[in-house]
Amino acid sequence: METINHVYFIGVVAVALIIDLALGEPPRVIHPTHWAGVIASWIDARIPRGSPLVERLAGAATALLLPTLFSSLTAIILSLVKLFLGNVAWMLASAYVLKLSFSIRDMERHAKPVIFKVAEGDIIGARIHVSRIVGRDVSGLDAPLILSATVESTSESIVDGFCAPVFFFALAGVPGAMFYRVVNTLDSTVGYKDDVHLNVGWASARLDDALNFIPARLSPPFIALASKLSGADWRNCLRVALRDHHETESPNSGWPMAAMAGALGVRLEKRGKHVLGAEYNFPRLEDALLSVKIMRLSCILFYFALTPLSLLLGFTAQGYLESLSLTLISLLR
Repeated sequence: METINHVYFIGVVAVALIIDLALGEPPRVIHPTHWAGVIASWIDARIPRGSPLVERLAGAATALLLPTLFSSLTAIILSLVKLFLGNVAWMLASAYVLKLSFSIRDMERHAKPVIFKVAEGDIIGARIHVSRIVGRDVSGLDAPLILSATVESTSESIVDGFCAPVFFFALAGVPGAMFYRVVNTLDSTVGYKDDVHLNVGWASARLDDALNFIPARLSPPFIALASKLSGADWRNCLRVALRDHHETESPNSGWPMAAMAGALGVRLEKRGKHVLGAEYNFPRLEDALLSVKIMRLSCILFYFALTPLSLLLGFTAQGYLESLSLTLISLLR
């Protein structure tokens, strides 16, 4: 029976990746992280301002309880699916929820239109598209800086859009991946350093940094391997990652971004913030397109590299959480 269950868990791994590469993201209305963001915004609007301590405590409670709620609901729903519908339905449901925690195709879908608009000479259109994947002011960006922003966002997404949720899936199954994704959503919703969110979003931002710490540092070797397979410079990828990772304000995003800068031999710059690969020229169109290819390949390599760990730890953790869910449900009946 244990062998059969492991086969189903391997099915979860395979089907989730197939769903992402073939179909991409579902409509927002049925995406749990969309609703996590809606709930986070609702809570944020109701947290009383004026006391930094109260703001931090409320923000910390939200940062811990909301991800726990979503991961617990994930375990409960999947345990009920297995109980009433069987292993195949459980495998498909688990794969679908796992896919919701990461995305490769969606990043491609956002990055390539920017590159194509630059290729057409449509800078206004390129700014519109790049504004959807970066948080900076894009109104004054020229073509080189637009391509730089695109490569930066593409490389950063390797960690927070893929490697981190997959890492926590390997440790704690699908509920672990969902926990990470909701934390990351909270960081995107309230983890800002403006006057309104400086204290409220502090815990979400710090927790997101902590959860990304290991995945970010695991990413350069996979970017290097993907670079070698794609014809880019894998040695320079590692060299620049080690040299320039600390240049970014974030303690984590510099690792994949500097690795990509080295692999492509390009300069990545956010004016007034950071420069990675300072000795190189800005990305060309072909560099930006290659970054998308490297992103996709490095994610797939990471995914399958962590499959043994997911079978060892993630499978066991998810089974335990689902059993615990059924026990709690039986006690409440």
